[in-house]
Amino acid sequence: MSNNRNELAEKMEIVGRIFEIDGMPELLRKFEAKEEGGKKVPLSVVKFNAVVIQVSALLLQADKTLADKVIAMSTKKTDAEVQKMEDGDYAAALRTAIITDVLGFFVSSQPSAGKR
Repeated sequence: MSNNRNELAEKMEIVGRIFEIDGMPELLRKFEAKEEGGKKVPLSVVKFNAVVIQVSALLLQADKTLADKVIAMSTKKTDAEVQKMEDGDYAAALRTAIITDVLGFFVSSQPSAGKR
């Protein structure tokens, strides 16, 4: 049995399209730790959640179909099941997908100065 990684390729395509949305790179940069007193200081929980909401809103405004796809990919739901979701469930699923799938790719692509 061979693994041609079709699911991974689809996931990478979806995440790559999200990164191309106008304004998204600037929002994603808000997740980077700030330098204060020579130390990197991570975002507070409140700031982190605020940026996740902003990313979710921008994604929904720019391409609802893409938002649906990232939810389907993350939850393993069909497109029809995603369409039937109530707004609260949809928002929660989108938040989870942004954190786990989109930010996971974003964080893994950051320069590591050879430390990975």
